[in-house]
Amino acid sequence: MNQVVWDDLRTALAVGRAGSIRKAARELGVSHSTVLRRLAALEAAVGVELFVDKGDGYEATPAGQDVFDTATSLDEVITNLERRVSGHDLRLTGPVRVTVPDPLVPCVTPIFADFAKEQPGIEVTLALGAGFVDLAHRAADVAIRIAGEPPPDLVGQRVCTVNVAIYGTETYLRGRSTKNLAALDWITLERGSDMAFAKWLEATHPDAHVSLRVSTPWGLREAVDAGAGIGLMPCALGEMMPHWRRLKMVPEIAAPLWVLSHRDLRTTTRVRVLRDFVANALRAKRAMIEGTSRGR
Repeated sequence: MNQVVWDDLRTALAVGRAGSIRKAARELGVSHSTVLRRLAALEAAVGVELFVDKGDGYEATPAGQDVFDTATSLDEVITNLERRVSGHDLRLTGPVRVTVPDPLVPCVTPIFADFAKEQPGIEVTLALGAGFVDLAHRAADVAIRIAGEPPPDLVGQRVCTVNVAIYGTETYLRGRSTKNLAALDWITLERGSDMAFAKWLEATHPDAHVSLRVSTPWGLREAVDAGAGIGLMPCALGEMMPHWRRLKMVPEIAAPLWVLSHRDLRTTTRVRVLRDFVANALRAKRAMIEGTSRGR
């Protein structure tokens, strides 16, 4: 048996989790061919086939499942070690990866521009998306998260509440009655979405006229801004749009806004400094995020 390389094991772990070469490549930040090459090298090292291409995805063989389970255990050990070692880093230099929900991007981007001027040695990467990123496995160092109570392995601050309202452009609403919101053209997320925006509309306005469905919160913003109809938006975004009109607050789907990092990184200076800076800057924007004042 040849020597097993950790990068090859990590690749098998990614393929096992994703069930796809393409998704594993995206997770690892490498090319499709690199994933295939590393899998081939690992199979050559252990002398057995680890995955079978089923056409619609890759399935682990019994040997592959054994390798996957072992790699999962090793990954946990190595990730814990990396977090603990990083926790002793006192430098105000180096990378910090921050996960940000899509709808808050216009609100938080200026904060990171200011941070870059104050701490030029810290290289910030913004990871944008709608889902939660796993901080335990270092998918990000800091999370700006809209959620209830965070899990116990995360530390940080609750900065305010993300309120939500129904918005439409002044152009779209001109000449239209807003007494019966269900009769207006609604823009919402695609069917089956588990986001609160989509669930609220289905539960409270089942007969609403849906003129357009989109797959992402960004698409929802763009469609409302184009005048296609009305939609639910966080006030952090809606209050920044000077030509939008707020029709109604929707307090039942408000949620806390947190700035979090993993507890093992609480003494990593660059992570702590960035987390505190962002938390304070978001508090300064509290009136806009909670929808109590108009801002741009």
